[in-house]
Amino acid sequence: MQRITQLDAIDFAPRLPGWAVQALVAIMCILSAVFLRWLVDMVYPGAAPYAINVPAILLATLVGRFRAGLVVLVITSIYTWYEVVPFEGSFAFVEQSDGPRTVVNIVTGLLLVLLAEYGRRNVRELVHEREQRISERDMLLREVDHRVKNNLAILTSLLRLQQNETSSEIARKALEKAVGRVLSLANAYENLHYGIDNIAVVRFDQFIVQLCSEISNALALERKIDIRIETHPCHLSRDRASAIGLLINEVVTNAVKHAFTGREAGVISITLTSDDSEAVLTIEDDGVGLPEDVRDGAQGQGFLVAFAAMAKAELDCQSGSSGTRYTATLENLP
Repeated sequence: MQRITQLDAIDFAPRLPGWAVQALVAIMCILSAVFLRWLVDMVYPGAAPYAINVPAILLATLVGRFRAGLVVLVITSIYTWYEVVPFEGSFAFVEQSDGPRTVVNIVTGLLLVLLAEYGRRNVRELVHEREQRISERDMLLREVDHRVKNNLAILTSLLRLQQNETSSEIARKALEKAVGRVLSLANAYENLHYGIDNIAVVRFDQFIVQLCSEISNALALERKIDIRIETHPCHLSRDRASAIGLLINEVVTNAVKHAFTGREAGVISITLTSDDSEAVLTIEDDGVGLPEDVRDGAQGQGFLVAFAAMAKAELDCQSGSSGTRYTATLENLP
């Protein structure tokens, strides 16, 4: 019902006068009713004379509004009365029940037009209210986004200021990593888009593509490092997607900085496969592998484990001389 009422012919033809659009809809529905009557009469002559008009009357009212439905009701009733009921091409009634039956069907058709118009208007009002609420919601969410982005920018500036003021090289490196992770959070948050029907769920595959594009731009890759992405359609909750976004940023950034030591080129592959209940994200490079101290539990690895826990994902890492592969398995989508 809602989808049909959204196919308002007057809305689709704003340049034409409303009465002209309604007349066109009425003509098309009348011709459809006459054609359907002809098809039925080929098999069962005279069967359900007025019932054949009901779909045309209903469709004309829902698509062309009240006047179109009323015109179709009048014309199809006259046509049926003249051509079908007496089988003689006249308005004379052969059987005693033909007159009352005609009156009852015309009154029923009029009630159908009135109810269809009432339903059409109610649905349109509900759709309009829904669109207004969505617009208000989007405005509020954009305001929240703006505030969060400003706060992250302020935090980044404070960390950089502290980094410039400290004389300890160890502290400077720690602050630089902190700045990078705040920027990672900002990148992940930047690419989280709200859905129309559910603000808590995002298109995870699109999010990955956009996030990796932002990461590439932020890293300004000078070497020939190719980031290849292959995804399947997948929906994921915003909280889980944000955490996985941080994990992707951390893994890709570390791979660009450390996986291709002594090389000018490399490939980082990001693959997302999913079904109705599970998604598997794989991040793989063809670099030199992780150092032993990192494999045994460095701070960066601790962050990855924490991000995976935030996303309720199982994280597996395999590393060797031919490269490193991280696999995050997310169950119970979204």
